[in-house]
Amino acid sequence: MKKKILLLGIFMVLLLTGCGGGMREVKSVSDFETVSKNNGFTVVNNKDSYGEVSYIKEAVKATTSDIVIEMIVYDNADDAEKVLEEHIKSFNLLKSTGAAEKKQTGDNYHKYFLISNNYYMVSSRIDNTLIFCKTLVTNKESVDKVLDELGY
Repeated sequence: MKKKILLLGIFMVLLLTGCGGGMREVKSVSDFETVSKNNGFTVVNNKDSYGEVSYIKEAVKATTSDIVIEMIVYDNADDAEKVLEEHIKSFNLLKSTGAAEKKQTGDNYHKYFLISNNYYMVSSRIDNTLIFCKTLVTNKESVDKVLDELGY
């Protein structure tokens, strides 16, 4: 009986403190540029490649010789979430047996990554911002370093 009460108490504390979900801080394009440059990337404005897409406010990409990481700022979180879901669908087209995937979600964020067929694919959203990359798995550490420093 005491064990059940203890477990119920722990569950209630976790429920009240919001463990597992939580909020993440949105980073700006400027933050993305700084972190990317500090990690050896060249950063350029990429908004023109999206043409007249009205719901995209800003777009930049960070590149090295074999990695491209993009950050897009949308009008709202719903638009960013829709694009993230499209990324997940396109990533899953490359999903093979033995692939590794992981999802993380919280109050204002959603992150998904897939390692399959020698590719590392990641899309991470916080509120109305989205950072994503598809690269060879050998580049995973470099991509993750940028994402981790930004909190994505």
